[in-house]
Amino acid sequence: MDEVMPRLILLVTDLILPLIVGYVLYQRRLLSDGMLNRLIRINIVAFFTLLSLFSFWALPLTKDVLVLPFFFAFIILFPGFISWRFLGRRFHSSIDRGTHLISALLSNIGTLGGICAYIIYGERGFAYAQIGSACQNLVLVLLAFPIAQYYYLLHKSHGRRARLDARGFLGLLISWNQLSILGMAAGLALNAGGVVRPPVLAEAFSYLIHVSAWIAMLPIGSLINFRRARHFIYLTLDMILLRFLLVPAATFTVARLIINDPIIQNSLVLFAGVPAAINATLTARLYHLNVDYTIAVFLVTTVLYLCILFPITFFLFR
Repeated sequence: MDEVMPRLILLVTDLILPLIVGYVLYQRRLLSDGMLNRLIRINIVAFFTLLSLFSFWALPLTKDVLVLPFFFAFIILFPGFISWRFLGRRFHSSIDRGTHLISALLSNIGTLGGICAYIIYGERGFAYAQIGSACQNLVLVLLAFPIAQYYYLLHKSHGRRARLDARGFLGLLISWNQLSILGMAAGLALNAGGVVRPPVLAEAFSYLIHVSAWIAMLPIGSLINFRRARHFIYLTLDMILLRFLLVPAATFTVARLIINDPIIQNSLVLFAGVPAAINATLTARLYHLNVDYTIAVFLVTTVLYLCILFPITFFLFR
């Protein structure tokens, strides 16, 4: 019990509280869009790079770690396939089908998944999440953006074949937002080279992760919009079943067959059940899809995850 309570407190102080604070500050106009964009950039470029470096430096390198990118590819692409082949077909509009597909593809593995994995498994859990975050970034630029553009152009051309414009994708792929990947690579290089990580960096990690959690969750809280989302909440049931039941169950089954490390097994199930990503809303806004639906999916899945699913997962996997 002495070990459980401090970790449960982190659920409130590092996840729920900054979410509420971000919402309140933004509603009272004490946080501007410019300030939020700077916070997001600082977190991605500075904090996530340092945290990735420190965590991968001390990550146990096993054969199970080598197959993680393939599992993350499954966790990301499988719900997208289910949306494209089955669930999204109920929408008659190309805009809504595209919106459903990108909402299924993009989940909050790196930020929320990383913090939750840290609460349960420490630095190892956070490091595993960053591998998933790198895979998610690739899917965002190489798959989600083209899909969103395709469905928008399909809508504009009234169902006729759409032609994609590939300009700008390379600039999105190679940017300062990918700097944390270099942190991962540097940490792995030091780890593989036998360089021992100084103990002071482990202590620094324990402080930086909490600061990073607040910087990450404040902007997410500011994006909560109950007024815009309420008209689409009834359409989120299939996404709830997909994210919180189907994908975790499939991942659990496959991970038990291939992975030997129980921490990696449980971490993958944890990542498979994380809520929808706010990147789906940003993508929908960028390519003129249904922004309100993505907000509804993000809001409903995030609230359910923080209040119900993650506490249950915590007691099952700790």
